[in-house]
Amino acid sequence: MKVTKMPHETESFWEQSGWATYGAIMLFGSGLVGIVDGVWALRYADREADLVVLEKNIEVWGAVSLVGGIALLAAGIGVFDGQNWARWMGIVLALLAIVWSVGWAELQPIQSLIGALIHITVVYALAAHSVTVDRGT
Repeated sequence: MKVTKMPHETESFWEQSGWATYGAIMLFGSGLVGIVDGVWALRYADREADLVVLEKNIEVWGAVSLVGGIALLAAGIGVFDGQNWARWMGIVLALLAIVWSVGWAELQPIQSLIGALIHITVVYALAAHSVTVDRGT
């Protein structure tokens, strides 16, 4: 059964795109992982680590991961709310997360590839499908 909408009615965020929902969930999840990774790295910053970039400076990796995780989390929440700024922020952060994933390719090739592929789909989800919310006003 097809529901016809009146011309003045707009679709809600949830009716528009499963892709936008996917993008929001992945941004939110990536943000949580980034926060956990950042806190872990800062906690163990006194130990030596084999890193591809910024050799042996796990404190910098932890700080970048923590800040990036918070930004990804905020973008995910904003996309859930249908905010256009969050959509664009999510696209930029997902592109940066692809670069971040590739930075770990030497140490964790499979995880790095999977992370990059997930963030590529997030970029597609947010770039190809618009997000708006009917605020009822």
